[in-house]
Amino acid sequence: MKAFIRNLTLKKKIQSIVFLCILLLTSVSIFNIRMISVAHQKVLYQTVASSLSFSAKELNNHLDVISTMADMVLADSTMQKNLGILKDTEKIQERTVAYKAIYGMLNEYYFNFRKNNIRYMSLYQGNFSIHTHIINKETLPDSIRKELISRAEAAKGKTILVTDYSDQYGLFMVKNIRRTQFLKLDSIGSLIINIDMKQLIDSSTDNSHLYESADYILYDGDNLIYQSSAVTDKDPTVISKIFLSRYGLFQSMGKNYFYVRQALSNYNWDYVCIIPYDNILASLTTSFRFSFIITIIAVIISSILSSALIDSIIRHFNNLLLKMKNFADGQKESLDIPYDYTGRTDELGILHTQFDQMVNQVNELIQNGYLNEILRKEAQLKALETQMNPHFLYNTLESINWRAKSVGAKDISSMAENLGTLLRITLDQNSKEVPLRRELELVQCYMTIQKFRYEDRLEYKITVPEDLYSCYMLKLTLQPLVENSIRYGLEENTEGCFIHILAERTSDVLYVYIKNNGSAFEDQLLEKLKTSQISPHGFGIGLLNILQRMQLTYGEEYGLTLYNENEQAVARLAFPLVRKENGNC
Repeated sequence: MKAFIRNLTLKKKIQSIVFLCILLLTSVSIFNIRMISVAHQKVLYQTVASSLSFSAKELNNHLDVISTMADMVLADSTMQKNLGILKDTEKIQERTVAYKAIYGMLNEYYFNFRKNNIRYMSLYQGNFSIHTHIINKETLPDSIRKELISRAEAAKGKTILVTDYSDQYGLFMVKNIRRTQFLKLDSIGSLIINIDMKQLIDSSTDNSHLYESADYILYDGDNLIYQSSAVTDKDPTVISKIFLSRYGLFQSMGKNYFYVRQALSNYNWDYVCIIPYDNILASLTTSFRFSFIITIIAVIISSILSSALIDSIIRHFNNLLLKMKNFADGQKESLDIPYDYTGRTDELGILHTQFDQMVNQVNELIQNGYLNEILRKEAQLKALETQMNPHFLYNTLESINWRAKSVGAKDISSMAENLGTLLRITLDQNSKEVPLRRELELVQCYMTIQKFRYEDRLEYKITVPEDLYSCYMLKLTLQPLVENSIRYGLEENTEGCFIHILAERTSDVLYVYIKNNGSAFEDQLLEKLKTSQISPHGFGIGLLNILQRMQLTYGEEYGLTLYNENEQAVARLAFPLVRKENGNC
């Protein structure tokens, strides 16, 4: 994939970048529109939730007031006294007076608290019942009445809400009245308060700041306490899904609705507000479609304009490529293009004018200096090679002379034989590069001669993998470094010297190391020799000679490196793996 992208033309690359930018901007625009829609829902949720929170608080207040009224009935001493008379005495006159008193007080409580949406109040004691004037006792079936009285007595004086019959008879608040005189706490009646849920919801809600009229649902667990008349037309299976989240959208009977759910904390009820969403959705859909169409038109216009702009730029790059192709094919003169770039100061004008100048300079260099430069470098290489040969020959002859004086003539033949091999390899002018095997042969001949001189004080080892013997390297690079190791390892040190020659390779570089334990290199020695901080005499000349020959032959990234490691002086040579023998390297 990367190769395919790299090989695309510049025009296609720029077009791809422009297309990706347009696609990104389009995606961001659509995403922003979607986020605006979500944000609108959140704002709508906050608005409805605020209204619902107010409504829930009002509901709580109304129910709390009614509950407080029930406690007041329980605590009323007159009510306690007359209910006690009804229960304890059999005298008709006293019971009649008590009945009228209770009836009057019950209606008084009703009229004082009916603004809290109380439909009626009833008080039951045995076979007697007292009701407010607004309802007849036959309205409530006996089975339900008995169930309500039974729940009130089971609550033992606690005020409870009964929601089981809300869909038909409304919400009931029941309370068993216990006698407080002398702390007898026996039951003297059951108070049943019926609450009009529609009036309660209507008085607790304020829809003035909502988009449209809202509907409400009130649930107590699985019991439906109240639902607006409009909600009855909606699919009940869909309505049940509104409890899955705090707010959202649902569809019922082909219409869309937005809902917000909130818990009525004091009574553990779920309170839901539903508002129509079709008009809002239509407005959002229209805005989305309009924005999408505008975005598509902008994309088309951007594509056309960017394509024209890209073509106007690529044309000049194609002209430059044509110039470069003709120059690579050997055409010496710049291509005659009917466009003058000399007056342009942008990047394209600079590229064209600089390329034309380069073509002229290269042609001039080829004509005037190329051959002279080649001859100069060749002469410099030969001069560097011949600089080393007399120096080495002189040292070798001195070693033979010293051995001949200190020992008998029996070793002279061996030394002479190795010296002949050395001279033959050294004076071979057929090639400036030789296999590593040939260079190691030269080193072994040299070490044989030196062993006659230093005997056991000099030891050496060659560790080279078999597959590296055929790798080519620059001639006369190992022997001067071995000679340097012997001089500084033995001639200036009375102890023995061990020289280790080893080689290794990477994927494209051959490394040869010459290590000895009898000396150490000065820090940044080669830099100091090149900058004349240290006078390059003796072996300093040889080190610079090797470095310069290698860099002239292979380039600046190859050459000689000197450093110290584990109390050893290390000289490392780096050669490119571009020459092979028998395909082994």
